[in-house]
Amino acid sequence: MINKDAYSDPRARILEAALKAVARTAGLEGKLEGLYTIAHDYDTEAIVNFTFEGKVHRYAVEIRAVDRVDRLALVPVKYKNGLAGKLLAAPYITPELAERCRAMGTQFIDTAGNAYLKAQGMRVFVAGQKRPLNAMAAAKDRATTATGMRVVFFLLCRPDLLNAPYRDIAAGAGVALGTVGWVFFALRERGQLLIDKQKKRQFVDIRLVIEEWARNYPVRLRPRLAPQRFHAPAADWWKTAGLEKYAALFGGEVAGDMLTKYRAPGEVLIYAQGDPARLIIDNHLKADPRGEVEILEKFWHFEIPGQHSVAPPLLVYADLMATQDTRDHEVARLIYERYLVNA
Repeated sequence: MINKDAYSDPRARILEAALKAVARTAGLEGKLEGLYTIAHDYDTEAIVNFTFEGKVHRYAVEIRAVDRVDRLALVPVKYKNGLAGKLLAAPYITPELAERCRAMGTQFIDTAGNAYLKAQGMRVFVAGQKRPLNAMAAAKDRATTATGMRVVFFLLCRPDLLNAPYRDIAAGAGVALGTVGWVFFALRERGQLLIDKQKKRQFVDIRLVIEEWARNYPVRLRPRLAPQRFHAPAADWWKTAGLEKYAALFGGEVAGDMLTKYRAPGEVLIYAQGDPARLIIDNHLKADPRGEVEILEKFWHFEIPGQHSVAPPLLVYADLMATQDTRDHEVARLIYERYLVNA
């Protein structure tokens, strides 16, 4: 139904699965007339034709995740240009939402085979099919997985590349190309990203995106960065460590001090690219689970212009906010105002 080249777009995969599912549960075959990646005359994302008892019903399709009633108001019920109506294609519609759709006149299909279609001479209502056990059921969560957070991190740190090609974003974030489309889909469905008719992307409220990323980082991404702790022979060893030759950067309190000059650091956090063995040996660091030095994997593949010895400010902010020290939080707030919101 959908050209294989379209599968890099998660919308195409959701629509394909929904069409297959409604054919299975309702015996109703839908054929895709067009999937649009730019604004179309119908101001929609796809056109689908359903044939029922010899009559073709043509629908404008809107592809989105819907998990609560108020989201249904975003889907128009009636449609112009001789179409049978607006059709919602969703990853999953719960039985409660299915009943509400029918009451509101909102026609839909989902990837489980649930459907409500009402056109001249055609009535279809299927509800209660179980949620599919696949990735599409969790489409809206793609931005907050460990992999998705790498993409959001790249976008927040390099907002000048928010409209870059998927390939460039994937390279900078260090993720597979297919991940980028899913993250954009998730951000849009969470109400955090706008994509206009020219396909230009813009954050709705960057403060909310920053806060969500910083809140999720300690529990979803940080534990996957191979943390190691060490004890250093001298408290100020880091001042002459010369991390550049190890492809490493400071995070946490040291980076906070470098960015704000507000508070002398107590602990040392380092993000190192690749094997940190040389860094550890050259600086006589000894393994210690309670040590004041922590080394994490450097998970990004881009640079912040003008900042060569510290991690991106967003990451430093998240590091400091994750501690229980109110003094770290004071430094974090300075970074937030100077380097994130008002940059």
